[in-house]
This record gives sequence, C-alpha cells and structure tokens, in this order.
Amino acid sequence: MFQIPPRTATDAYLSRMGGSIRLDIVFDVDLGELVEGHHVVARGLELTDAGGVLHYEFVPGLRQQEEETKGPFFWYWMLSTEDDLGTPYNDYNNGAFDPDGEAAAHGTRHLGGPVPSTACLLHLNFTPAEGWTPPRSWCRQLDSSLPDGHVTESRTPPQHDAE
Repeated sequence: MFQIPPRTATDAYLSRMGGSIRLDIVFDVDLGELVEGHHVVARGLELTDAGGVLHYEFVPGLRQQEEETKGPFFWYWMLSTEDDLGTPYNDYNNGAFDPDGEAAAHGTRHLGGPVPSTACLLHLNFTPAEGWTPPRSWCRQLDSSLPDGHVTESRTPPQHDAE
C-alpha cells in the first residue's frame, strides 16, 4: 500500500520562494498513480487574485530516461476546475514541475483562473495521463469547502486490482 511521504519537496520549493508563495489551503491527498510508475500527491492550493494553483508532488520524481522509453509527455495528467458559482475556468492545464526531484518532485498546475472569494465549493477533476489506466483506485474528483479547506475525495475503482 502506498504511504504518502512528508511534503519535503513542496516545503523546499516554498522555502526557495522566500515566502512570496504560500498555500492557502493545505491537504495531503494521494490522487493515485495518474502517471505510470508515479503517484500524484496533492499538497494544497494557492489562491491569489492572479489565479488559483494546485501544488502537488510526483512520487517518486520523474526520471529523465523515462521519456526515452515512455515517450514525450507521458507524465501529462489532466486537471479541470469547477465551483458552485459556475465560474468559467480555462482548461489549458498550464504548470510546471521539478525535473530533478528524486524521492518526490514538486509541481504546480494552474486552476484556469482566479477562484472567487464568494465561492463555497471548489471541484478539482483529474484524468490520468493519456494512454494510461491506473492499476489501483485513483481520485477523479477532489472537493474543497471554501474558505475552511475541508476536502473530500471521489475515487474511481480500479480496472483490475494488482494488490
């Protein structure tokens, strides 16, 4: 069974930013193996007027040689965002991740716009990387109550359970 590791990669990233970035809502949720051989662990949300950002970690971090064997963008899982107000969010799936992470690599994914301060519920929807079916249950939707940040998960059962 997968154990969520400490948020070391995310904490190191936030420390390097010198306090200019902070997580407004903090959680540690294993989204599952959205990328072959790597769990995606959601660490929290940064909510600014410029836009919302999901902070996550690949566990373990991605290895450069994987792209040679699995192809470009094998790591590209998808995120879409909705809220209880019907706010339009784009689905460009912009973001970045640390290509040098070992045990874990910090990453960010933009939510597609700012989250209104009057929103009470934020839905983050996840899709595994194209061509990949997770072998175990994975989180298809994470709901966050605003502003307290309480989260609930909706999981997809596995196609076949390897445990």
